[in-house]
Amino acid sequence: MKTTFRWLLILSLGLALLGLLAGGALWQELMAQPGVSISINGEDLDIEGLHAMSGVGAVLGVLATGAVLCLVIPLVLLFSVGLPLLLTVLILGFVAVGLLSLGAMLFSPVIILGLLLWLVLRNKRPRSQRRQNLPTTANTR
Repeated sequence: MKTTFRWLLILSLGLALLGLLAGGALWQELMAQPGVSISINGEDLDIEGLHAMSGVGAVLGVLATGAVLCLVIPLVLLFSVGLPLLLTVLILGFVAVGLLSLGAMLFSPVIILGLLLWLVLRNKRPRSQRRQNLPTTANTR
């Protein structure tokens, strides 16, 4: 199980790094081509004005992505999945302990009578004497 999670973590981090490299390569290619224009919903995006902000935007994008990957996603998973599971296990544990306590209290006279009957009716001979008294049968063919 640990190996599976380790491989999944390595693969997901590798995929995030590959996406980062692909985005950087695409950004560099767009900056290198002077005649390329990006059109979103009929409006052209001005690529020429983005040259000055490319370094600052890249750093801010990497920092925001790192914060989301390292802080936000683990906390969301912890509080949305881990905490309800922990509370469920604790509540079921307390219910089980309560039922066992109630059962022990209600059935304690029966348990004591059963223990006394077992002590009175058990075979008091040691195990080695019982084996010596058993008749042996020989296989004859």
